[in-house]
Amino acid sequence: MKIKIKAVLVGGAGAAAIAAALSGAGSANASCSSLNGHNIGGHGCESTVGSASIALGHDAQAVSAGPGSVAVAVGNPGFNRFYPTKATIPTKADAQGTRNVSVAIGDGSNAGTLGSHNTALVLGNGSNAFSYGGNAGSPLKPFGGTGNTSVTLAHGSEAGAVGNHQISTAFQNNK
Repeated sequence: MKIKIKAVLVGGAGAAAIAAALSGAGSANASCSSLNGHNIGGHGCESTVGSASIALGHDAQAVSAGPGSVAVAVGNPGFNRFYPTKATIPTKADAQGTRNVSVAIGDGSNAGTLGSHNTALVLGNGSNAFSYGGNAGSPLKPFGGTGNTSVTLAHGSEAGAVGNHQISTAFQNNK
């Protein structure tokens, strides 16, 4: 089974319209978007040339760096049992590299990709999905992978596709 996700980069005006339409009115909502390095709206969104990011929710963060990469974060800060030193963390999507897609939907959730042609998808509160090559050095630093897909569809779960051409899924809580 092969999974393909196509990402469409939206023009600056379109990205602003999407962020405005989805965020609704309210001073507690710090929604933002960024396209080709141009930030629109609140703080928390970053992009480079050829990439796009959208964040919807209080303190939500979306960072995309690399051609064809897209990061989307939707959610508010929330408890994430994988980060025991903090009671709550912001929802964050981070797509670093070429043609990566990271989507985190859920309070206190994270999605991250590093390398090329990787996908990380989170649907659930306090969950994580990561797709990258691995860790090396001292202290350990992550390095990029190719063609990885990680998906989690539950509250408090985690999926990590590490290496090259790996798939990892979590459809229920990992307790």
